[in-house]
Amino acid sequence: MKQTALYFLLSISVLISGCSRGKIKNSLLPAVSGSPGEVIVVMEPSFWKTSSGEAIKFLLMEDTPGLPQSEPLFTTVNIAPKAFTELFRIHRNILITSISSSVKKQGITVEYDKWAKPQTIITLIAPNRESFDSLFNKNNQKILGLLLKAERDRLTANYSDYPEINLIKQVERNTGIHLTIPKGYSYDMDTTDFHWIALETPDISQGIFVYYYDYTDKETFTENYLIKKRDEYLKNFVHGTRPDSYMTTELQVFPTFRSYELKGIYTAELRGLWKMEGDFMGGPFISLTQLDKKNNRVVTVEGFVYAPKFNKRNYVRQLEAILYTMSFVEPEKK
Repeated sequence: MKQTALYFLLSISVLISGCSRGKIKNSLLPAVSGSPGEVIVVMEPSFWKTSSGEAIKFLLMEDTPGLPQSEPLFTTVNIAPKAFTELFRIHRNILITSISSSVKKQGITVEYDKWAKPQTIITLIAPNRESFDSLFNKNNQKILGLLLKAERDRLTANYSDYPEINLIKQVERNTGIHLTIPKGYSYDMDTTDFHWIALETPDISQGIFVYYYDYTDKETFTENYLIKKRDEYLKNFVHGTRPDSYMTTELQVFPTFRSYELKGIYTAELRGLWKMEGDFMGGPFISLTQLDKKNNRVVTVEGFVYAPKFNKRNYVRQLEAILYTMSFVEPEKK
């Protein structure tokens, strides 16, 4: 019995020691380098110029949906394996490829915070180009999803470190909805069922709308219905500087629609362009809509950007990171 107890205590001690070393190692890692939306692709230049490299570029540099101008999902930088030194190993997003006859079994591995934090490293190995192309094509959407999530998670973590606490609590009290909103935002409008939170600079506007209505029909979660309700609320509450001007959905470039589960809840997503009817303003938006079963209401949280002088991909992703923190809470009594 004593030996068993001693072995148990030693095992726990080793486990704790290992965890502690892991935490210490992680805390000593440098912060990642690189710009938001940037991916380093470690690949031999001879392969980068072939269809294998083109497939990677086609995936990562595809146009970001829902923007008024062409902007790639990611900016890619090709680095030869022999040039992949310490300087590049601390980058935020790294896609490492190895195509060599010495590879016995093809495969993909995903690592986090190996050389820096918060870092995502995806490695693909294959014995030849044919095997590599097959491996990549079967997993390209997973790779893309991992990189997009990594970008969003970095923003969300940063917002959690610098939250606008009073505003978050005010939104929770008024709406029964939690959003992790970073510092700088303020409450611009607070009505019974429509709320507007904004971040304003001389050149850029980033806004968040929260609105909700009774759930009465399964057809609620369709593209056309959500656009119709969106336009109703915006016409009532979001007006321009010119008389009778109001925000609406730009239908000449029809919004994209998709559905998925977010934190276990069915979510309908719209991405598209907004315009100011009767005025010369416009930009991209993204909205997430969920069913709040407890209160039998349909809830939409939406982010929009007005930045006529700048690219908008990263501004939309900043808003998306806030929207993805959406959850229903029991509002505190005022």
